[in-house]
Amino acid sequence: MKILAIETSGKVASAALLEDLKVISEIVLNTKLVHSVMLIDLIDQVLKNASSKIEDIDLFAVSIGPGSFTGLRIGVSTIKGFCYATSKPCVGVDTLKALCYNFWACSDFLMPILDAKSQKVFTGIFRFEEGKLKTYHPTSILDIEEAKELAKKYDPVLLGEGLDIYDFSEFRISPKFLQYQKASNVGILAFELAQEGKICSHFDLIPVYLKKSYAERDHDT
Repeated sequence: MKILAIETSGKVASAALLEDLKVISEIVLNTKLVHSVMLIDLIDQVLKNASSKIEDIDLFAVSIGPGSFTGLRIGVSTIKGFCYATSKPCVGVDTLKALCYNFWACSDFLMPILDAKSQKVFTGIFRFEEGKLKTYHPTSILDIEEAKELAKKYDPVLLGEGLDIYDFSEFRISPKFLQYQKASNVGILAFELAQEGKICSHFDLIPVYLKKSYAERDHDT
């Protein structure tokens, strides 16, 4: 099964081509360039590196959140377009769960930290058990102090780009090169979900925000 996966939920833009669980081609960019500017070129280069075409893809995968509103919309819209054009299925992947795959087979609890603005973070508690990721605290939005109390309870390894913004130095922090999202993780998790029959059409693919955007909050007031 050939899988095209993309990750646009945060600062990192990434695209990867996988064959089942084997990563064939991947590009990860942690730059200040806007995802909407670079994403299609990233995907094109990933395919060219593997001498593949979009028509060769069997399954499309994308990180659906939580994360940046704009980034998630760009990623989901792009995958919807590919699915519509090729009549192929897709899988939406939880951003935090995919991030944990940087520590696949690690026996420690894992706690991703992503910035949710206004002194809040997207987080959860996960751990790999017998090769499968188990959830101990579901993906949620917490204020900083609530997140620190959760970390005290589980003594996890912390990872995620939210650590660039908020001070969690009292806890165990992952190495910098293992803190960021990447598309190959999205593809690996998507393959596992597809094996369980958890695929969908582009009609059912939607981002998971966990909170309202600034525009929506302004509209409510």
